[in-house]
Amino acid sequence: MTISGAKYKFTNKSIANAPMYIGVYALYDGNTTIYIGKAEGEGGIRNRLQAHKRGDMGRCTQRATAYRCEYSKNPSAREIELLEGYLRRYGKLPRCNERIG
Repeated sequence: MTISGAKYKFTNKSIANAPMYIGVYALYDGNTTIYIGKAEGEGGIRNRLQAHKRGDMGRCTQRATAYRCEYSKNPSAREIELLEGYLRRYGKLPRCNERIG
C-alpha cells in the first residue's frame, strides 16, 4: 500500500499550500520513498512538512525532493499500515524511517 494522488515538489512554496488536516505523508528522493510519517497536531500535514524542510527531523528528510499526502481519521494506524506494506514489499523501512525508528 502506498499513498496515491498528486506528488508535489518539496519546496517552501509548495509546502505553504499543503493541507492543514491530519493524515499521513510520504517524502521522496526522486521516485524513491525515503520517509513515511503522520501528522496529528495543529497545522496538520503542513506543519510536519515545514519541520522536515527546516531540518527539525534531521538532514535525511530535509533533502527530500517531493511529497504526497492523504487525509486519515486515524493517522497512527494508517502510518503503521503504510510502513508494514513498505516493509513487506522491500524487506526494509524507507531509509529515513530507519534512522529515527
